[in-house]
Order: sequence, then structure tokens, then C-alpha cells
Amino acid sequence: MNLSSKSFSSRITSRIILTVLITMAFITGLILLISLGAMAKEAQHYYQSVMELTEEKVEKVLTAVEVTAKNNVDEVEKGLASPSKVYTALENELKLNPHIIGFAVAFEPNYYPQIGKWFEPYVVQRDSGRIEIKQIGSADHDYLSTKWYTEAIKCENGYWSDPYFDEAGAKMIVCSYMLPLREKSGKIVGVFIADVSLDWLTDQINKIDDKNNQINKEKMFDKDAEYRSYSFIIGKKGEYIIHPKEERILNENFFTYAQNTINEVDDELGDKMIKGERGNMYLEIDSVSSIVYYSPLECAGWSMAIVIPTNTVFGPGIILSLIILSLMGIGLLAVFIICRFTIRRATKPLTYLSDSAKEVAKGNFETPMPIIKYQDEIHQLRDSFEEMQLSLTKYVSQLKTTTAQKASMGRELNIARNIQMSMLPKTFSPITEKNDIDIFASLTPAKAVGGDFYKFYIIDEQLYFCIGDVSGKGVPAALVMSVISTLFHTLCANEGQPNQIVDSLNKMMSDNNPSLMFVTLFVGIIDLRTGTLHYCNAGHDAPILINGHTSQFLPVDSNVPVGVISDWSYSSQQISIESGTTIFLYTDGLTEAEKKDHTLFGTQRVFDTIQASENNHPETLINDMTKAIHIFVDDAEQSDDLTMLAIRYNQPK
Repeated sequence: MNLSSKSFSSRITSRIILTVLITMAFITGLILLISLGAMAKEAQHYYQSVMELTEEKVEKVLTAVEVTAKNNVDEVEKGLASPSKVYTALENELKLNPHIIGFAVAFEPNYYPQIGKWFEPYVVQRDSGRIEIKQIGSADHDYLSTKWYTEAIKCENGYWSDPYFDEAGAKMIVCSYMLPLREKSGKIVGVFIADVSLDWLTDQINKIDDKNNQINKEKMFDKDAEYRSYSFIIGKKGEYIIHPKEERILNENFFTYAQNTINEVDDELGDKMIKGERGNMYLEIDSVSSIVYYSPLECAGWSMAIVIPTNTVFGPGIILSLIILSLMGIGLLAVFIICRFTIRRATKPLTYLSDSAKEVAKGNFETPMPIIKYQDEIHQLRDSFEEMQLSLTKYVSQLKTTTAQKASMGRELNIARNIQMSMLPKTFSPITEKNDIDIFASLTPAKAVGGDFYKFYIIDEQLYFCIGDVSGKGVPAALVMSVISTLFHTLCANEGQPNQIVDSLNKMMSDNNPSLMFVTLFVGIIDLRTGTLHYCNAGHDAPILINGHTSQFLPVDSNVPVGVISDWSYSSQQISIESGTTIFLYTDGLTEAEKKDHTLFGTQRVFDTIQASENNHPETLINDMTKAIHIFVDDAEQSDDLTMLAIRYNQPK
């Protein structure tokens, strides 16, 4: 055993540290709970402001395009006199607005008869700065049947298209802002189109995201990607317009993504965004736990969201927690060292006292007790140990004398047990040449000696047998048992009927019974030639007759036990038993065997065990019954003597 880990000082120190730890943990948890709540509230206000600011900036970007288009449509309307003037107006406006990738006018059918049904002049600015001019209206590019054209014609305040790849004009992904084009008379003659590169819109959003992330980095003292926030924009049907993962743009839909996840929160988010609502939600998006702030972009009919990882929101609280836990650990270590040193010094006399007590425990009763300087509880404990030392010396001396006496008594009881057991039949092999009787018996006394007994003899082809239970236990019951057993042997040779044997035993015991002891007894005689059983029962448990799978109590008269009434006249009964019938006799130690909870074995379990026994051979039956009792009582102490005797009659052929 490691003494230092089990010592009194170690236990006291551990309990003090545990108390301090629980107290500090409670206070720390309370502080962290309040701090995290305040941080979460502050973060919500902060990111709500970020969302509003981002929304305002994106609106400004889109509004700038709208303003540009509205300002330039007037110049185009002035050049409606000829197609060449339209081209010139578009080219001039494109040079003045570098953030616009291209301008176009989609005219009503046959507006210029000399050109034909489709006329859509388009000017686009390439990366090299070169301006390219072309006419893209044709049967293959029938803009008149497109949704954007019909919507733009009807929309007085302008119409934003969803992103699309402009195969005929810009040769890139663009978003277009469109306005109705009118003559001086107010007649609508076509649609004025301002194309914005989706890359340019994405760059504007990324600049806003980068600025937000820079604030987060300064706030978090961390530059890990898991703390980066980002924005995305979805169109009127949930299609991605802007997203940091470019492969999703035009290829994926927010609702398609939501259907592939197991939670339903993202579906709810998509519905709210499409409906033009604003707010925030906690959810896991792209396998990252996040807070999503969403708001409509009313000018374009789109919806924008900012995704902020929860690490960014609660990161400062986590850092604060780690700092507090570190400080708490250092404080606990200091408290442990101080308490350990102080308590070990204060309890050192207990160690000396413990060493002296160990020597006394080994039998060295002359070992001196240590000297304690202070008149405190430890000094009182030392005096108590010294008094105990003197008492132990005296007690051990007395114990040696008592042990010697008990050892002598134990040897005498063992001799008495051997004598008692020697009086019982021990040979159960076939006792007749015809093998017409199988007998087996067992006796287990509750103490060294007991009051149960059994006997059997063969006289003139008749089997005389008995089983008895003397009242009480121990030596007195054993002496009575010895007398009854000896008398039974003598009477079997002189008396012809079971009731005569019992009468004689009753008179002999009643005439000289100052202790008022009595015996329950069952005596039987089987005529081995005919199978007739004559029997007399004196207050004993009725035997059980077993024939195949049938078992029942043997009918017995209500006679008093032997030794109770000296002039009682015992009755005799008889029955014919069939070949193969087993007679099972037992004392009440079988049915009254009990578990620790005082549940009795009972007669029903006796019958159940008989039913379960393989062939009801006497030895097999008694062995099965013994096993059943041991399983039932488990480790409970035996409370009464237990005796069983089984006889199977096999009629000779």
C-alpha cells in the first residue's frame, strides 16, 4: 500500500482542494455564463449593424448601376433618328462608365424597317480596353420572346435580371439592369440594357467581406479560416447569384443544397429569404456552425445573407474561459502546496502514533507510545491508545486460556459427531440378493451434532425402517437420538407391528423425560414378498409416494410425537405399493430450509424437484434434492438438521 496516498494528511488536503475547486468552478461558471451571455448579445447587435451596413453598401452598388442606366437612357433616346446614332450614343456612354461592361438596346420588331425584325445593337468593353460594337438581334437570338424583355417593357422603374451567361454579347456571366426606351411622344420602342459583370459585383461584395473579416481578426486576435465570415446573394427562385464558391453560381440552388442536409432549418432560411424577410438564424451551413443574418435587396428583388461562424461570435468567451481556467489551475496548485505542507506538519504526531499502533497490532504489547508535546486531541488519542495497550495485554492472556478450553471442547464435539454418525447405516448397496430394495439416505446436522436420525434393517424378508427428529438441537438432542436409535434396533427384533414399536418407544421416553423433549417419528415395515407397507406415524411429516411421474403424500393418522403422552395409543396403517414405487421420507429441515430473507423451501419446491428428477432412484433423488436446497438457500446459514431417506421397492419376479 502506498502510505502517502492514503494518509490522513492527504485525505484532508484532497478534501480542502476539492472544496476550493467546487467553489471556484461554481464562481467561474457563473462569471462565464454572464460573460458569454453579454458577449452573445453584443455580437448580435454588432453583426446586425454589419448586416445593415453591408446591405446599404450592396444597395449603393446596385443603385449606382441603376442611376447610370437611367442617366444614359436619355442620351440613347436622343439618337433614335438612325441606327448609327444609337451605336454612337452607346459607345460614348460606355467610355464614361468603366464599371459597366456593356450597353445594348433591344428594339421593338421592325423599328428600323431597313434592318428587319430584330435589331439589338450592343457595345461591350473588353479587358484590353477595346470597345467592340455589334448587332446581336437575330432569329437565333430572338430576344422578343424572352422573359426579361417582356418584364422590362412592363417595368417602369427598371428590372434586374438574374445572372446569365451572355453568349451573344459579352461572352461572360453578367447581370443586366433594363429600362423601357421611349420616343419623345412617350411610345415605348424597346429596352435599354446596362450589363454588369458578375465578377465585378462579386469583387464589390468581397471588398465588404474582407473589411468585416479584418475587423474580426483584430477583435479575435486570430486569422484562422474557421473565423472568416462571408456573404452570398440568391435570386428570386433561390439560385445563387453571388457566392464565395464560384462553382455554385448558375449551377446550384439554395433549396437544392438544403434538401441534401438532414436538418430543416436551412429550408426555413431559404423560404424566409425568398419572401423578402429579414432576421437571423443559428444553423450549420457547409458543415460549420454559424449565425446567418439575412435581408432583402429590394431594388433587385434578391436576398442577401452574411454567414458568421459561431467561433467568431463566441471566440472571445472561449479565450476568456481558457485564461480563467489557467489562472484557476495555478491558484489550485498554490493552495495544494501550502495545504500539503501545513497539514503534514500538523499531523506528523499521528504518523508516530500510527507506527506504535502497528507494533502493538503485531503483538509487541510492550512498545512505548510516542511523546506528544501539545495537550490537544492527538495527545488524548495517544493516552487512549496506551490504555488500550494495557487492556489488550490482559485480554490476550484471558483469550489464550479460553482458546485452549474451546479447542478441547471442539475435539470432544468432533468425537461425539463421529460416534453419532457411526450409529447410522452407511452402506446403501443392494442389501438383499434379489435386489428388490434400493435405499439411500443423507443426514446433515445444523451443529456439530444433531437430533435427526434414520435406521433400516432386514429381518425375515421384511424391511424395518424409521426416520425421526428430536426436538431441539445440539448435544441434548444428539443424546436422545442415540437412545431412540438404539432402542429401535432392539424393538425391531421383538415387536411385529410399527405401532407396537412406537408405543414401546413412547413409554420408555415418557417415563424418564425431565427435559420434556419429544421425537417426531415415522416407522414402516415393507413385506418384500408382497409389497405391503405397514406404518405408524408419530407427529412426523408425511412421506411422499413416487410412482413414475406421479407423486403424492402417504395418508397418515394424526398421532402425537413420542415422549408427549405416555399412555397414547398409536394407530397402525397399511398400504400395498407397486413395484418401482419410491418412498421419500424427510425431516422438517427440508421444507423449512430458508434463505436470508426468511423465505422457506416449502413442500411445492419438494414436489417440483421430484418431478424434475431423472428416474427417482433413491440416490439420484436425494442428490437432486440436496442441490436444489443449496441453490435455494445460497449462502444462508443452515438453521435445522436435515435428513432424507428414500426407498424404492422392486417386486421380485
